[in-house]
Amino acid sequence: MIYNNLTEISDNFDLFLFDAYGVFWEGSGFYKNSRETMRELIAQGKTVAIISNSSALSADNIKSYEKRGLHQGADYDFLITSGDLLRKALLEKSLKFSSCANPKKYFVIGQPHIKAFSGTGYEQVKTLEKADFVYCGVPYVFAEDLEKYPHLKNKFLPFKTAESDKPIVWNTLTAEPFINIVNQVIKSGLPAVNANPDYVAKEGHPLVPELPAEFVVRNGTIAEMLRQGGAEVLEFGKPHKNIYDYTFKLLQNHGIIINKARTCMIGDTVRTDIKGAINAEVSPILCVETGVTAEEISRGNTLENLCKNENIALEQIIKIKSVGGK
Repeated sequence: MIYNNLTEISDNFDLFLFDAYGVFWEGSGFYKNSRETMRELIAQGKTVAIISNSSALSADNIKSYEKRGLHQGADYDFLITSGDLLRKALLEKSLKFSSCANPKKYFVIGQPHIKAFSGTGYEQVKTLEKADFVYCGVPYVFAEDLEKYPHLKNKFLPFKTAESDKPIVWNTLTAEPFINIVNQVIKSGLPAVNANPDYVAKEGHPLVPELPAEFVVRNGTIAEMLRQGGAEVLEFGKPHKNIYDYTFKLLQNHGIIINKARTCMIGDTVRTDIKGAINAEVSPILCVETGVTAEEISRGNTLENLCKNENIALEQIIKIKSVGGK
């Protein structure tokens, strides 16, 4: 059975854990009735927490969503990011690898979120030879590097612009620009840290907003390439239990009683959101007509196969068309 929207089953839960991209945020706007549904849950006395596989800190995500029209206190209660977990580990000096028990210097693939490392004592270096570990930053391509990939000119999506509106940072629809550095890391034997396990994210066109949003490569793709090559990768975020443990402790510190039988995780990705919910022993709710799962099904995959790939029984999943309905 597939429910039309979240409201049809909301009476079964008191604590709602929301993924962001593909659930209420489409990449360039909110899905129909998603904010209204979240707001109604708050009005009913439910607790709404957003758990995001964002390597940025929660404070920055809160500010970003505030500008977009999603307001803490009215539309949701808490926002937690995997970047928060990374920063906690850095501050506590609990980052350890089998090959290095006391890492201090890191090399960045892509672009780091500087605030996560600020004031932690870890030092960014410019070469792999000087690094103790590698950090999987956001896999952006910078304007000065575009000329290296003339055959990929239709695979880049402008993200940030200068005052002249000239793009200076680009999203990429392919991981090809990072193959070389990934191979170098694998050859070096260095371990890696990743604070965003998502393979892709849907982003809009900032210079041409009328164009549909597209799936761009994210940190999790780079981390998986490293893993496939034999590198040790330490990850924070869904589907790992660490982000749920962190969230539950945070909520308990705010006086919220955690009853897992009355808690659900609403997501759009089987590999991260649904697998993570099962790992955390809460009810998994999958949006099947928005986000990553909808895209995968549109490309010929089946929900049965997506679940099989993660050793999940399809019967374990509560399915809805979307949060707010179509």
